[in-house]
Amino acid sequence: MHRPLLAALFALGCFGLAVTAAFSQDKEPPPQAQAYDLLARRVAKGPELLAELSETWKQAPLHSVRVVKGKGEDVSVELRAQHDGTHLYLLARWPDATQSITKKSWTRTADGWQQLKGDEDRIALAFNISASGFAEKGCAVLCHDVSMRTELEGEKADLWHWKAARGGMHGHGDDQFFQFDDEKGRADDEGSSCYKDNQEKDGKAPLRRWKDDADRTGPFNEDTTVEVTADFKPEPGYTVPSLLLRKPKGSRADIEAVGKHTDGHWLVVFKRKLDTGHSDDVKFEAGKDALFALAVFDDTGAKTGSEHKKSGVVRLRLDP
Repeated sequence: MHRPLLAALFALGCFGLAVTAAFSQDKEPPPQAQAYDLLARRVAKGPELLAELSETWKQAPLHSVRVVKGKGEDVSVELRAQHDGTHLYLLARWPDATQSITKKSWTRTADGWQQLKGDEDRIALAFNISASGFAEKGCAVLCHDVSMRTELEGEKADLWHWKAARGGMHGHGDDQFFQFDDEKGRADDEGSSCYKDNQEKDGKAPLRRWKDDADRTGPFNEDTTVEVTADFKPEPGYTVPSLLLRKPKGSRADIEAVGKHTDGHWLVVFKRKLDTGHSDDVKFEAGKDALFALAVFDDTGAKTGSEHKKSGVVRLRLDP
């Protein structure tokens, strides 16, 4: 090869290296587009089901989502997620000045038994399965005047419902779903819930009360209670929960959850299999996205959809 040609090629090579070096020193490469909001990082072993922000959780990516109810009524919910290839773990933390866990508890008065007016705090996550328009509008596509349902026949969305008074403090979430049905648009998964009414057949008195030696910070269930007998005459002000907790069954038992109220915040941790095998549950896959929206409830029920604060769409991605 002729020397002039070699010299020219060498010069071009040096110029290219110089340009590359200058770019790497003076300019950062263009950022990669992030199509997700919340990343569920993959871990070798999932965290323990505890309602605490452990070091393991602190290492998980954080995403804050704004939930709104009316003008000026909004809070931010902190979200973190992990998965171990078998289960998805999701942590939510949000401000709430008061812990509401009574849910119309029974109280003894001088005139007999009465139910208190208090309700419970809750958080609900709606994961899209096949509801059209969810990517743009989130759970707004599930609200229709005073009813909740999907827009079209055959469409579904999965609902994870954590209820402070109904098992949420002691290991259980409620697994429900949305479907196209005016009467039962928000329906329960097959099986039984983790709670039932604690009342006599006439609904005028509780059926069971705490055992005398029971730890009243624990679950109110068959093991910690006894039946109320005719000779039981407690002092006015004695209270018992209006709901008896139990082990859920079937598809409705798919969600494990715990919660704790500290420092003016609720912290709730969910655990669920990536694939439950049930058609009323969203199926998670590593490397793919799942869309959801959430709502938080402050000592209130959910009859019209106007009682709670709602978020926009959150895009969750599971690490491959």
